[in-house]
Amino acid sequence: MLAHMARRPEWVKVVETSAGKRYEVRVHASRPDGTRFQHKKRFKAVEEAVKWRSTLISEVAHGTHVAPAELTVQQAVESWLQGQRIRPKTMSAYVTALRPIVDHLGDRRVQSITKDDIEQVVQALRDGKSAMGTWNAPEKLKGKKTRAAWSPASINPMLAHTRSVFADLVDQGAVARNVAALVKPLPSERAKLNTLDAEQIATLLKSTAGQTLDIAWRLALNGMRRGEILALRWDDVDLTAKTLAISAARLAIPGGSETGAPKTTSSIRELPLTSDLTVALRRERKRQSELKLFLGEKWADTGLVVVDEFGKPPHPDTVTHAWADALKDAGLPHVRLHDARHSCATLMHLNGVPETVIAAWLGHTDARFTLSVYTHSTNSALADAAAKLDVITAGSTARPAK
Repeated sequence: MLAHMARRPEWVKVVETSAGKRYEVRVHASRPDGTRFQHKKRFKAVEEAVKWRSTLISEVAHGTHVAPAELTVQQAVESWLQGQRIRPKTMSAYVTALRPIVDHLGDRRVQSITKDDIEQVVQALRDGKSAMGTWNAPEKLKGKKTRAAWSPASINPMLAHTRSVFADLVDQGAVARNVAALVKPLPSERAKLNTLDAEQIATLLKSTAGQTLDIAWRLALNGMRRGEILALRWDDVDLTAKTLAISAARLAIPGGSETGAPKTTSSIRELPLTSDLTVALRRERKRQSELKLFLGEKWADTGLVVVDEFGKPPHPDTVTHAWADALKDAGLPHVRLHDARHSCATLMHLNGVPETVIAAWLGHTDARFTLSVYTHSTNSALADAAAKLDVITAGSTARPAK
């Protein structure tokens, strides 16, 4: 029908260009926030111009049109991060995950980003060819041109956060669809949980006895997170009642560390002290009291349980490096400090302690998560259970003579 139009609508303007005659259409409308914008586009045929204008006006009327905007990917990421209500440590992890997206696409308009753009970022990370930028880059990374290859365990969080950024943009009407949601996560396997067995724990504690951070390792092996250990104060320890209260965490942030709320509300808990840990804490408090008398004003009276030789709180990363050195010096295989706390939980699991109790001890929100963490020890637990069942049922298999 359009092909037989008697005349050109007056709102279709004829424009002479270097490529020949073109038909220009302009549409004025408002964004959801009330600001005005103008769409201008040129076509080779009048029919195309009329069809485009009709579609656009219909979208505006129904509230489905996304107006052109100058918002960049970097601006969108920064805006999304500002809206998150998360701890500094978690914020640092989000920034690290999103850094490749900003480095690759940061100056691009969000409306210009396609699925292929994000796929290219993923491929560059997998190949170890991701160009390093300067957006929120720590000093140790500045000057580095290319990232080492990322594993699926690192790439998938980047994709998850990018999907969240674009989902927020869709909700705001800044983009028409979430292109990041079209990019599939990479297949990955849960990393095997490595823990220390009872004999290895004894070896480590014997090797580190008397060292400054010996008490930190004992607290870790009793189920505490690194941040919880470093925020623990002597006021939280009741050596008479033999209890220990966990209500804070000290986490690494750019430029230092910060004490705040623990990971979750379930992380706030009170634990009974084992006899061995009670003795170790008494010994550590005595050691610090003697150092305070010896050093005088040089001693930093922070009230913290884990301190360096001058009473100052060590940086969380310093503690992690010291843990690795302690394992090496003791001739033990490397186990992450975070997984050290799971060593006691694994021993609890193998000795029949209920998952709900282990979850409460570790400060997990859900016992099902706790159980999933320790599935690697289930085979041993089942073998032990079979042996016990065999003992119980052995006497009932013989039938009485008739």
